[in-house]
Amino acid sequence: MQVNLSSFNSLNISQWWYPSIEESCSMSFADAAQHLRILFLDNIRLHLRSDVPIGAALSGGLDSSAIVCAMRHVEPDIPIHTFSFVARGTSVDEEKWVDIVNQHVGAVSHKVLLNPEDWISDLDDMIRVQGEPFGSTSIYAQYRVYKLAKEKGVTVTLDGQGADELLAGYNGYPFQRVRSFLETNRYLDAIRFLCQWSRWPGRSTSNVVKQLISPLVPRGFRGVALRSVGREPVPTWLNGEFVKKAEIRPFLYKNELSSDIPRGRHVMHMLRESLTGKGLNALLRHGDRNSMKWSVESRVPFLAGNVAEFLLSLPESYLISNGGETKHIFRAAMRGIVPDSILDRRDKIGFQSPERDWLTAARPHIEKILDEAEDVPLLNVTACRDIVARMLNGQMDFSSLAWRIINYSRWYRLATSGF
Repeated sequence: MQVNLSSFNSLNISQWWYPSIEESCSMSFADAAQHLRILFLDNIRLHLRSDVPIGAALSGGLDSSAIVCAMRHVEPDIPIHTFSFVARGTSVDEEKWVDIVNQHVGAVSHKVLLNPEDWISDLDDMIRVQGEPFGSTSIYAQYRVYKLAKEKGVTVTLDGQGADELLAGYNGYPFQRVRSFLETNRYLDAIRFLCQWSRWPGRSTSNVVKQLISPLVPRGFRGVALRSVGREPVPTWLNGEFVKKAEIRPFLYKNELSSDIPRGRHVMHMLRESLTGKGLNALLRHGDRNSMKWSVESRVPFLAGNVAEFLLSLPESYLISNGGETKHIFRAAMRGIVPDSILDRRDKIGFQSPERDWLTAARPHIEKILDEAEDVPLLNVTACRDIVARMLNGQMDFSSLAWRIINYSRWYRLATSGF
C-alpha cells in the first residue's frame, strides 16, 4: 500500500504475490518428490532458528507429524516438545497417532484433555480474543493448545497450517480434478478417478456431481434447482425479511465458471484462490489470535514462497493421484522421515473437536444463549432453536450449523454490549 503523506488523498493498493499456476515443471514424479523433500527440510531448518524454547503443535495428522519428524531429522539432538489436543473416547480422537510420532522422534509430549465445563467457562474470553464469529469449536481446542505451550514455557511453535491448501488436501478437490479431466477431453480418466476417489473413507460422488451441474444452472433457475434437492435459497434459520431488505445474497451462489484458468488446471486455480484469498486467511487469523493471546509465536513452515510456487507448477496428478490419494507427492517426499503408518493413513480427521458431545453436555447453557438472541436481526431465532434442538436430539443430521448459530448469537450479545 502506498500513501501520499502530503495530502493523504492518494492511496494505491496492489497485490504483492500472485503465483503462476501454469504447468511448468518437467520433472518426473520421483525427482519432484526429492526436490520437495529438500525444499521442505531447508524450510524447517530455517524455522527452527530461535533463542527461546521451541516446540510444535501435533494433531497426529500428516502435516503436523511431518513437521515434528522433520525437526528431528534436521536437528538430531534438540529437545522437542509437542502439544496436542486429544478427545479420548470419541470418533475424532487421534491420540494413537500422536503417540506414534512422539515415540518416533523421542519428543516430550504435552496433551490437552477438555470437558464441556472448560468450554463453557472459556467461551466469552475466546470470543473476545477472536473478535468475530468462527466456524467450529476446534478453534477452542487450538486456543487451549497454545495455553498449554505457554504454561510449559514454550513460546515458539511450528504449526501445519497451509499444507491442505498447498498440497490439495482435505477431500482432494474432486470437483476441480474432474473438471480438469473433462476440459482436456479425458472422459474415461474422469470416470476412473471418481470411482477410485470415492472408495476412500468419508467420500461421496453425489456431492461432486452436484457441484459439476451447479455452474450450468442459469441464475434465475437456481432457486428451483435447490428446492428440487431439498434446500431453500434463503435458509429457514435466517430472517428472510432482513436478508431481503439488506440485499444480502445467500451463500448458495458459487462455482461460477471462470475464463482465466489455464486449461486443465482447476485444482491449481482453487489452491491459489485458497492461498491468496478465501480460505487460508481465516485459518491463519484464528491461529494468530489464539497464539498471541498466550504470547506464543506460531510459525507456519509450509507457507514459504518457493514451496508454493514449486507445487503450483506441478502436474495435478502429482498432488492428487489418479487413485484419489491426497498430498500424493508429499507422502512420497517424506518416506523414510515420517513413519509409514502416518503416511499411509486413508482417513482424514483434521483438527476436530467432539462438537456434538460438547454441545449436548452444555445444553442448558446453550438454551440460555439462544433465549437471549431474540433481538438478533439476522436470525430467525424460533427456527434456530428448533434446528439446534433437533440436531442435539438426533432428529436431524448434526452439522456445524448448530455451533455457528450459538457462536453468532453469543458474539452478537457481547459485541452489542461493548465486549
